[in-house]
Amino acid sequence: MTRIALVTAFPPSTGSLNEYGFHLANAFAERADVEKLIILADQMDGVGEALNLDDKIEVRRVWRFNDWSTPLRLAGAIRQAKVDGVVFNLQTASFGDREIPAALGLLSPLLSRLRGVRSGVIAHNLIDAIEVEKTAIGNNAWRAGLIRMAGKLVTHLLLKAHYVTVTLESFAELLESRYRARNVYMVPHGTFPGPEVEVMPMERRDLIVSTMGKFGTYKRLERLIAAFTVVRDRYPDRGMVLRIGGTDHPAAQGYLSALQDMHAQDQDIEFLGYIEEAQVAPFFAASRLAVFDYDSTTGSSGVLHQAAGFGVPAAYPLIGDFIDVTEREGLSGFHYKPFDEASLSKAIEAALFDTVCADEIVRLNLAVSEALPMATVAAFHAGMLQQKRSGSRQIRPLSMQSV
Repeated sequence: MTRIALVTAFPPSTGSLNEYGFHLANAFAERADVEKLIILADQMDGVGEALNLDDKIEVRRVWRFNDWSTPLRLAGAIRQAKVDGVVFNLQTASFGDREIPAALGLLSPLLSRLRGVRSGVIAHNLIDAIEVEKTAIGNNAWRAGLIRMAGKLVTHLLLKAHYVTVTLESFAELLESRYRARNVYMVPHGTFPGPEVEVMPMERRDLIVSTMGKFGTYKRLERLIAAFTVVRDRYPDRGMVLRIGGTDHPAAQGYLSALQDMHAQDQDIEFLGYIEEAQVAPFFAASRLAVFDYDSTTGSSGVLHQAAGFGVPAAYPLIGDFIDVTEREGLSGFHYKPFDEASLSKAIEAALFDTVCADEIVRLNLAVSEALPMATVAAFHAGMLQQKRSGSRQIRPLSMQSV
């Protein structure tokens, strides 16, 4: 039996990857070889809705976003938890949107290993794979260059964990070629389980277009709203609605409220704010189309996987990591030319009214989603944590079919 710590943002929280942490935790708790799972989670302001968690799961809120003391707090919490291994569920800004606290937090896997605790990292994105010029700091060349340099050092130190998994094959290839890493494994994102929802045929669904995310930087809404408006005005009597779920990106506070004020008179555009975990499935299942209009990508899109798993076709540009998801994971969708409003409006129109094609995309994506549930992801990590080898470079790849 194994005691595992999981370092992650955890709901109720607006921290990045909190939904992933929730579903991974539940998958660990379902395993007979896991005795106890201790979530080392982010601290919150206020009290959110209580979660119904397995008796094996204990949540300890020990670190705070943008806090320089996070690595010390985590090191102490891991020591007190007396665990056999720890999994860090991370992206580059998990611990902060300021460079120093974000980088310090990412040293935690190395500190854990130095204390003799077997440590694994789920790296949802990499600094090397982010188009920094398209982020909030892209107009500051000096700062962007500094982040690139610091990012390489942090990546080297992150790879000092016993093992690292990435969600895209291109990430694994980058780490192996650029950093000569030998402890990296590609484990796809996995599909979130959810409540049973009826996957209705397209022709029975209302003309609802949905999107979800943290908006204001490389995920913006102006182009989507304009493209939606073009299609809606072409079919004025069909009752089309655009539903926007999510929050501001930490680096773009006030973005959504300003946009909502701008479109306050448009009854066909709804700003729903943060979507609670229990409402994600009905949010997507009621839609005829989900749109993810990004200027760049920073990893395998969790909301795209959610949309696929809940039976709604998606429209997205074939750029960056969306290419990996499409060509290597096998997800399908309605594609359009990046940064092109007219192309996006054509994709929306095709998705809404070509119901035969949309139904086929739903069928294919559900099959892909069912092929890699979160239970398989948890099984991989449980197996890796139970290995007793001391040198990370001695670890040999595991077959996903064996877990």
